[in-house]
Amino acid sequence: MGRVPDLQSASTSPKLNIPKPQRRRLRTYAFDPMSTRLSGKFLHIDIPFEAELLPGPQGELFQVIDYNAQSNEWYSPVDLNDPWILAQDGLRPSEGDPRTHQQVVYAVAMSVAERVEKFMGRRFRWRSKNLLRLVPHAFEGQNAFFDPQRRAVLFGYYRAHKNDPGANLPGQMIFSCLSSDIIAHEVTHAIIHRLRKRYSEPTNPDVLACHEAFADLVALFQHFVHKDVLYEAVTATQGDLTRNTALLDLAMEFGQSSGRGKALRSAIGSARTPEAFRNATEPHDRGACFVSAVFDAYLDSYQDAIADLLRIATGGSGVVPAGRLHPDLVGRIAKEAAQTADRILGMVVRAFDYLPVLDVTFGDVVRAVVTADSALYPDDQLRLRGNLVEAFRRRGIVPSGVSSLSDESLAWPTPDSAMNLNDARDIDLPGLILAATMDLDPDAAEVKETNQSERLNNLQGALKYWGEANALALGLDPAYAVKLEGIHVAFRQAEDRLAHPEITVQLIQRRRDFEDQTLDANSRTAVWSGVTLIAGADGRVKHIISKPLPLKELRDDCRYWERRYGLAAQLRIESIKEYAQELSYGDPRFTWGGAMSAKGTMFAALHQAEL
Repeated sequence: MGRVPDLQSASTSPKLNIPKPQRRRLRTYAFDPMSTRLSGKFLHIDIPFEAELLPGPQGELFQVIDYNAQSNEWYSPVDLNDPWILAQDGLRPSEGDPRTHQQVVYAVAMSVAERVEKFMGRRFRWRSKNLLRLVPHAFEGQNAFFDPQRRAVLFGYYRAHKNDPGANLPGQMIFSCLSSDIIAHEVTHAIIHRLRKRYSEPTNPDVLACHEAFADLVALFQHFVHKDVLYEAVTATQGDLTRNTALLDLAMEFGQSSGRGKALRSAIGSARTPEAFRNATEPHDRGACFVSAVFDAYLDSYQDAIADLLRIATGGSGVVPAGRLHPDLVGRIAKEAAQTADRILGMVVRAFDYLPVLDVTFGDVVRAVVTADSALYPDDQLRLRGNLVEAFRRRGIVPSGVSSLSDESLAWPTPDSAMNLNDARDIDLPGLILAATMDLDPDAAEVKETNQSERLNNLQGALKYWGEANALALGLDPAYAVKLEGIHVAFRQAEDRLAHPEITVQLIQRRRDFEDQTLDANSRTAVWSGVTLIAGADGRVKHIISKPLPLKELRDDCRYWERRYGLAAQLRIESIKEYAQELSYGDPRFTWGGAMSAKGTMFAALHQAEL
């Protein structure tokens, strides 16, 4: 017989050195409660394990605050580190248990943030180490939105349409915080606002549309994270993903329960022609054209990726016979679908560092995608970049001021002469790169620096000085002060499988000479010019992405500026004025003075309008 262990001696023996878990699995709905009820399946989201996660949950990035203002009620916060909850991959989601609502919101938000980090090649942090608040039951209403003033995503709840509730009961309570699509969409809005704060200032028709397009793309591509869903979609459609509505539709339950009879938006189904984009003025409609173009490219690239598999499976014909595909083939096709989705979304997210600091257009996005992707995959062997540019062209989304749609023409310009950030006094690029490297290692010991604040101030001051000294070469005006809007280091994996470090610097300056002088300087709408710089680890500037405005005064030393930026600056100020007048007269929700001075309510108004 086996020896009975001595429990007393075991309790006093040294503890085993067991490492903390790296990942946490949490149960969520299959997109939303309606989808789970119809399919009978919950999904598991795999996210980083935060050992110090507090009840709420509250971690390093997100704080769930479950207060219902309608009923003036606080709901008990869930503790995801409770042993009983840990043992069962989180609580079983239930529409009647607010704690599971908190779990779903946290899980989806963490998954979105991790994907953004993965594609951008750096840790994501909110400004001043603030947390983004997630409020699952913030108000009663058919809406959910990001509020920059409160640093919060507010989710509403409402009763399903009495006459057309979709696959729900008439009058049933619907919670927007239980829709993975809505959570991902709104959290992405918050992330965009962190990366490009000025994108909430509508200076042209594309600015707010870009916000909506990026948020929709992240939410839709989030579907491809779920392997079980993807496997079932491939099985049911024999690999033709356009036949699976759930996979390429956004917020199905939300759209159906509110009486629409269909999903809120779909990535497919519209013609590949430029008419829709040319005529679209509303941000969601205009953004939807961009989303459709990205998914055009995705589906074309996906079909290219699985063509050889289908030829092998069909004896060379490529025509799939009726019936179910072999499970092994389904697995390989699903893998290609997920990898292609990752690659396409990665191209768009990585482009953020290559976007202007303000006044963005979809043409700018096309150039940013090409520039960023060409640096990592110069040969474009899989034709992903080529498919994406062609998809944009067919939808009428093309940049201005380029001579062709070749990679060389679309890439952002390089300096005419050598420029280096190391020319600035007191700039510590090695220290900046070291800090970013340490931040990539979640288990690295925290570096204690008593002079960290002083070093940061020195860095900001040095870059401000450098920007003012090189103002004309950057498209800025030497007559106005320069402000550092942001600086960070990213490490991106290239085709050679090595990490390529890059430094991104954002500089802006306020141009009071173009503002309404009849209004108080503190209350009137600010007008900005700015520039994004892409530099190597050695400080050498690779790309200058400028949004200039006409110089206050032309001098003899401005000839280079006039040749390089003069026409673009003049066209930009004329475009801004024209768009401001158009909004003032044509859209009372987004007046030039209102939308830019009341950003806290802008996202709420945007989403309420579409509902």
